[in-house]
Parts: sequence; structure tokens; C-alpha cells
Amino acid sequence: MQNTSGPMEISSSEPNNDNNDIDEGLYSRQLYVMGREAQSRMAKADVFIYGLNGVGVESAKNIILAGVKSVTLHDDQPTEYVDLSSQFYLNENNLGTPRAQVTAPKLTELNPYVPVSVHTGTITPETLSKYAVVLLIGVCYEEQIEISNYCHINNIAVIIADAAGVYCTVFNDFGSSFTVYDTNGEPSPTSMVASITKSNPAVVATL
Repeated sequence: MQNTSGPMEISSSEPNNDNNDIDEGLYSRQLYVMGREAQSRMAKADVFIYGLNGVGVESAKNIILAGVKSVTLHDDQPTEYVDLSSQFYLNENNLGTPRAQVTAPKLTELNPYVPVSVHTGTITPETLSKYAVVLLIGVCYEEQIEISNYCHINNIAVIIADAAGVYCTVFNDFGSSFTVYDTNGEPSPTSMVASITKSNPAVVATL
């Protein structure tokens, strides 16, 4: 898929713990929004991120903080001056160094439960076969087609995203068996919290 040197995995974190036990202190806000079932499913997902420009690093940051099982980064492109305008982990000292290599150690610090590694070199079907989600950022159209076709056939979720100035594009393919659990498509109701008592159980009053 990408014709470069042979693949190599560079570990940037210790293996994570059993994700069956969710750290409710760390993920309390997400558990409230998404529910335990969704958080548990996410904690079992290995994610492959191809492209570490500004959009890629922001996506990687949010995915790692969300608490997936693991994240693998791929971006052999040397850092250029243009990267410094949006990729917040890069600076002038990194010019000429592959973007993933520079970014991985800093992303690793975000969440001790999520191992972060770097894949260098060729991307083959074997490379992608173990992942639940593949995210493509700033990848050429021909490679997008090749990778997304393989992932679609093998039931791997694909997200393709990029930004150009004030314009952006996002494409999702979660497979033919993807299930939507939203019952009515309506936005969730919101309300202002007026007070929360210190009693047990606590009483939450809304306006």
C-alpha cells in the first residue's frame, strides 16, 4: 500500500491493563455521556492512525484520552516548517525528523491506560488486519481507496479526514453491519444544574 522500507514497531508505552475494569474517576464524564457499554466497547478497540499533521495529532489526542485499547501511529514524513503552524507537538528542533517519531512520546503521556506505538515503513494488509479502526489523515486519494476497500471487505471501520484552511472533509465507513442505537435521531435534552446536595444519595436540581 505504501512502498517504503520494511515495517518496524517502536513501542512508546507499557502494555495497558485489562480494560474490563474501567477507571471511573478518569472516564467519569464519558461514562455519563456514552454509558458503560459504549466505553467498554471502546476500551477493546485497537486504532491505527495514518497521518500526524494538525488534524491527525488532534484526533490522536482525543482518541487516546477517550480510552481505547491501543493506538498505533504511522507518519514517516519529515517535519517541515509548514507543520509548525498546526501540529502543536512539533517545533523547529524537530525539522527533518519523522512526525510520528516526534509525536508518539508526547501522546503517550496523555493516558497511562493506552499504549502508543509507531509503525514505520510499508503498510500491508497484515499491518491493518488487527485493528478495529483505521484513521487516514492527509493521505493521497489512491491510497485512501486502496486502504478503505481492504478495510470495508474485512469489517474494519475507516475514518478519512482532512482540513484545508477553513474547509474540512470527513468520511466514515463503519461497515454494512454497523448498528445505530439512537432511537429517534433527536438531540439529547439539556438543562442547567441549579444545585447538588452533599447527601447520599445526592439530589440534583435543574432549572
